Amino acid sequence: MTAINPEMIKLARESRGLNQGDLCTLLGVAQGTISKIENGLMQPSPELIQNLCKVLDYPSSFFSQKDNVYATSYIYYRKRLSMTKKNLSVSEAKRNIIRISIEKLLDSIDLPETNLFRWDIATHGSPEDAALLLREKWRIPKGKIDNLTKVIEDNGIVIVPFDFGGDKIDGISLYTEKNHPLIFVNNKLSPDRYRLTVAHELGHLIFHFGNPIAEDRDVELEAFKFASELLVPSIDFRRSFENLDFKALTNLKLYWRVSMSSLVMKAKQIGSITENQAKYLFSQLSALGFKLQEPPELSPAKEYPMLIKEILQVYKEQLGYSTEDMGNLLHLNHRDFQDYFNLDSVRLRVVRSTHN
Repeated sequence: MTAINPEMIKLARESRGLNQGDLCTLLGVAQGTISKIENGLMQPSPELIQNLCKVLDYPSSFFSQKDNVYATSYIYYRKRLSMTKKNLSVSEAKRNIIRISIEKLLDSIDLPETNLFRWDIATHGSPEDAALLLREKWRIPKGKIDNLTKVIEDNGIVIVPFDFGGDKIDGISLYTEKNHPLIFVNNKLSPDRYRLTVAHELGHLIFHFGNPIAEDRDVELEAFKFASELLVPSIDFRRSFENLDFKALTNLKLYWRVSMSSLVMKAKQIGSITENQAKYLFSQLSALGFKLQEPPELSPAKEYPMLIKEILQVYKEQLGYSTEDMGNLLHLNHRDFQDYFNLDSVRLRVVRSTHN
C-alpha cells in the first residue's frame, strides 16, 4: 500500500473547512488518532482511508501525493485585514491544491519565457526603475496597457481568479517548487482594482522573494509604486494633462484604465499637483461617493485570464486527455476540478491571438 502523506490529509481537511475535532466526529474516531496521523506518527488503516475519501470527498490518490505544502510565511498579502482563522485556512488550503495541480500540468507544457527578474531595491534602484525595465523587457509600447492580463500571460505567468471568501484580500503571489510565478487574484474585484492588483503582485514577485526582507521595509508601498509606474509611466502621464481637475480625471481614467484615486495619488507623487490640490480632488471624489466605488460607465473592460484554460485545452486536443483523465492526473473529483479552475461545463475554446 502506498504511504499516506500526512500533510495531504490536513490539506484536504482544511479545504473543506473542518478542524480536527470536526473530522473526528464525522469519522467516528478519537481525535488523538487523527492528530497522530497528521503529525506522521502513524499511518491510517485501509478502512480509515476509505472513510476519509468519503467524508472529505477526495480520491485516495490525493492523500499519497508527495508535494510540499506552502505555509503562510511564503506569501505576501495585499491586504492584511481581519480574516477568520477558518476562512484563512480554507483559502490557503485551496490555493495550495491549485498550485500543486498547476505544477503537475506544467510538467508537460512549455510556457513562454517569463523574462521576470529579481530586483534588490537597495542596490538596483527604485521600484519605478524596475517597472520601466520590465516594460522594456516585455516590449510594452509607451502609454497605456490595453490588456495587462494578456501581457502577463503572454510572458508565461499564470493568473488564477480565486475566491478569497470576501474582499479582505485582493491578491497573493508566489513561486512554485520549480520557480514558476503564479498570481492569485480576487475574482470579485472591479476591473480597475483588478489591474492594480495583478501589477502589484508582479512587484512582489520581483522584489520580495528569495531574499530576507528587513522588518522596517514597507513591502506594500514598494509593490504599489511598481504597479503605479508599470500601469501609468510618469513621463507619459505628465504629458497627458495640463490641469488636473475632475473632468480631466474622468478622461484620464478612461485612457489609463486605473482608478481616479490612483491617478490623483500618482500626480501628487510625481509633483504634478500640490498636496492641497490632491486633498481637494480627493474631497470631490469622496463627496460623490467615488472613493468607495467609481462610476461603472468609466470602468475599463473586464480582463479574463485565459492561460489555464489554454493549458487544459492543450491537454485535451494535443495530449488526448479527457476531463476524467485530467481529474485523475490532479487527484481531484470532477466538481473540484471544475471549481478550482473556474471552468464551465461547455467545451473550452482558445480565442486569443499571439502577442507580439
